[in-house]
Amino acid sequence: MVGRPVRAAAALDGPLGPALAPLGWLWSAVSRLRAAAWRRGLFRAHRPPMPVLSLGNLAAGGTGKTPLLLDTVARLERRGFRAGVLSRGYGGDEGRILRRRHPDCLLAEDPDRVRALQQFLAVGPPEILLLDDGFQHFRLERDLDVVLIDATRPFGRCLPAGLFREPPAALRRADLVVLSRAELVPPGRREEIWRRVEAVRSGLPPLPRIEGGVRAAGLRSVATGAEEPPAAVAGRRWHLAAGIGNPDSFRALVERLGGEVASTEFRPDHHAWTRAEIEAWAGRAPVLVTEKDAVKLQGETPDEVWELRVDWVFARGEEEWETRLDGLVLPVRAARIEPLWSAVDPRGGQP
Repeated sequence: MVGRPVRAAAALDGPLGPALAPLGWLWSAVSRLRAAAWRRGLFRAHRPPMPVLSLGNLAAGGTGKTPLLLDTVARLERRGFRAGVLSRGYGGDEGRILRRRHPDCLLAEDPDRVRALQQFLAVGPPEILLLDDGFQHFRLERDLDVVLIDATRPFGRCLPAGLFREPPAALRRADLVVLSRAELVPPGRREEIWRRVEAVRSGLPPLPRIEGGVRAAGLRSVATGAEEPPAAVAGRRWHLAAGIGNPDSFRALVERLGGEVASTEFRPDHHAWTRAEIEAWAGRAPVLVTEKDAVKLQGETPDEVWELRVDWVFARGEEEWETRLDGLVLPVRAARIEPLWSAVDPRGGQP
């Protein structure tokens, strides 16, 4: 079965995309004007009282942002800092994954990110704020603006003629660009993408080349919680069910692990699986879903439904990423040290 997002992408790659191109140009022009208005101070942006890292896209989802977000939370926690994530919410799946993997991380889900920030400030703010899907959200200032580009579909027409919110020129606002799903394209294609990034940012300081993707972390039975290693995917025929932005990347991962794809059931991003859809899985080949789907299926699935859990892994530029995180947390680290130093030397070094 071919789901709606795949059909939509195929349609936009066919005659429908060029037919809608004038509307895509209008969307692109409006997005540029909107960004310029915020840049020139025509609207008031709010400054959170803690360092802010924004993770976002040019595309309307499906860039592999959630694994990088989870990895970033883990890196901040290993440094001893409490992170908070502001998310629009969408279908709630990313929030459930975050709570399951990082229960100590604060989370606020609200389309109004300023209102969500006030929730944090009312209950005890985090030390570092992560703005999920924040590149087009100008109401909150940020210290590090990171944009992910999916190597399998880096650029394209703007909505509604394509799948992109902004044109490549918007990358001039980015502090860092991360090329995701880099493992799915050859080196020559990655070089072409980086040259395009450098061309649209002509005249600006060069950016480090940071690349990454996901690796399988293991299988987990949705019904029982039983776990198996990633190698258990190999040699089995699977029915893939996924409601994510780029389901083809899910299929590619299963095939790289040696699994055979018997059939697919791809739905729109953040799809809420119905009881009828879930019951239809009974008696089929073993069903494999993503972690984003699994968190919405607890207690509702046949026995042969497994989730494939993945972790982010850097292929290039990890040291640069670590350096940027160290710079982000530096003010927080300094704020921790100052009262300790004052306790040791109350006179602040004065004679």
